Amino acid sequence: MKLDFVVQDPSHAGTTYLYEAILRAVLQAREWRGLYAFATRDGIDQLIEDRIVQDMMSGGGRIGLVVGVDSVTNRVALERMQELEQSHRNFRASVFWNESAALFHPKVSDFVLDDGGRILIVGSGNLTPGGLRGNFEAYAVVRMERGEEVDVDAFGEFLERHAGRIRSIDEEVLERAAKNVVSPGPRTSGIMATDILPRRRVGVTQARRTVARTTSRNAVLIAQVPKAGGRWGQVHFNAHVVREYFRLRSLETERVFLTGVSADATRGEVEARACVYSAGSNRNYKIEVGAAKGLAYPQSGRPVLIFVTRQLRVYDYMLVMPGDEGYGRILDLSERLPSPGRGLPRPITDVATLDRAWGDCPLLHVPAAAEEEV
Repeated sequence: MKLDFVVQDPSHAGTTYLYEAILRAVLQAREWRGLYAFATRDGIDQLIEDRIVQDMMSGGGRIGLVVGVDSVTNRVALERMQELEQSHRNFRASVFWNESAALFHPKVSDFVLDDGGRILIVGSGNLTPGGLRGNFEAYAVVRMERGEEVDVDAFGEFLERHAGRIRSIDEEVLERAAKNVVSPGPRTSGIMATDILPRRRVGVTQARRTVARTTSRNAVLIAQVPKAGGRWGQVHFNAHVVREYFRLRSLETERVFLTGVSADATRGEVEARACVYSAGSNRNYKIEVGAAKGLAYPQSGRPVLIFVTRQLRVYDYMLVMPGDEGYGRILDLSERLPSPGRGLPRPITDVATLDRAWGDCPLLHVPAAAEEEV
């Protein structure tokens, strides 16, 4: 048996989010059952719709989640779980119908692996953006090899003992959940963390030029977007940007969480994106951005993406097209700043520099994030 204890620390570049630990387990699993006190639409949707989870279910793997409705879990979350049940035959969602004075409060996942082993993930994080990646949390990952005598019967015994309280999502359940109110988390502007993006020297044309010191709250990436054979929404990045800005170490299970911001400073849906490595002649890294969906690549000029870091691997971003307000200023800034690595300009800077170049940039004035953290 192997036990790893993890503190989810969004201010530390080396942290492993609970979201990522679950994906690592799913990669090896043929069955996943979980008990969670709280779930929100954003948490459930981002996790279950992840490619790794989708591949597991497509290959015959089964998922059964039981969530509480004592608090936080609301009607919108449960309706999304209903939709997922309808679209994925191997996904089952239930609720714990609690009529006792005790709060239903577990946070545990049990994975049965393809090789006959088992993984338990037990900790403080719920199936919410905050629990999965936004909050300071703690959890343990227990790996049991095939044939090891470790007693996990209490999980099944609990389900059997409370079979009458574990219910499918019906109208009565939805009405009860509708009374729960979810408020956005208070940490909407990012966590100050000087160790996320420390000062580093990079190989640019002038040996003494360096990437500016940035923090989780003010790190900015400006990226000119190539046409890339027509699929330009899958934006190419060099290895330096992937490592030093997006802070990705394991492309298989780590994700970046992107929120598009429009010209009127309103936020879109959170996009949980994998970084895909193309092993062909270009050897590029690609991250898809939803803001480019349905747009034709301009006949003249390159689009420019601006990313502002809110937290480790969590970003607001804006797509600026030729002719848009501020395009000339942001294009000029991208070409004036030192750009690490190969390829098109990809300077890493800070919000103060962005503000001096384009003080009206919507990313500088976007309201607090409305994502349901919890």
